[in-house]
Amino acid sequence: MSVIGDMADRKDRPAHVRFERLAVEDVQASKLAGRFVGRDVDYALVTPPYSRDVFKTKVSSWMTDLKLKVQTDRMPKEWADFYEASYKAWLNGQALPLQGIPIKGWGVISPAQQETLIGMTILTVEDLAGMNDEAMRAIGMGAMALRDKANAWISQLNDKGPLTQEIAILKAENHRLAGTVETMSQHIQELKIKISMMGAAADQAAVLQSPAQIAVTDIFDEPAPVPKRASRKSPLTVVAPFDKL
Repeated sequence: MSVIGDMADRKDRPAHVRFERLAVEDVQASKLAGRFVGRDVDYALVTPPYSRDVFKTKVSSWMTDLKLKVQTDRMPKEWADFYEASYKAWLNGQALPLQGIPIKGWGVISPAQQETLIGMTILTVEDLAGMNDEAMRAIGMGAMALRDKANAWISQLNDKGPLTQEIAILKAENHRLAGTVETMSQHIQELKIKISMMGAAADQAAVLQSPAQIAVTDIFDEPAPVPKRASRKSPLTVVAPFDKL
């Protein structure tokens, strides 16, 4: 059994793990090329709970060791899954997950106390609640009070668990209903616009289909009235009597 395995197996909490990538010389390739030839190798930096010790091992070997421990019941499968998820998160550039409520930002204790606990790899409230005697001795005075606070806080959280879950479900349902109402309102507005556009189009079609009533006067100017002329009388013809001819 490896030193890392011995340390991890005797703890009640999973170890804290970080990862790093280092360039390691490929000796054979360097000899053939006549120069340094390196290859990237990922390492796991494992810190057992409540300890400042850091154990460094290749990720490939570490993962194989984890599977063996799960098969021989020397490690819970949940821990191995957690370590594997942590490595995948690191590969994707994501923050490494924590198993529990982060100590950083936990308002029950002061920021100075938070930093002290984080420095001892007590990263979650669950880690604090499960402190062993070794960790309490390392903290010194006040360690018992800190552990009691963590246990009381977790107990209270568990007691309110069903109610918290019910409230969360109701909030999610309200959010869903609010989204449904908003979607329906948008559809109604869109329908109003379509109906308005259809009405305008119908009015325009009615105007185009109606027979045109165009008078001649709509095209040509009405002729001006002809002024009346004064009537001329025919001249009288005077017929002389025959006797005067």
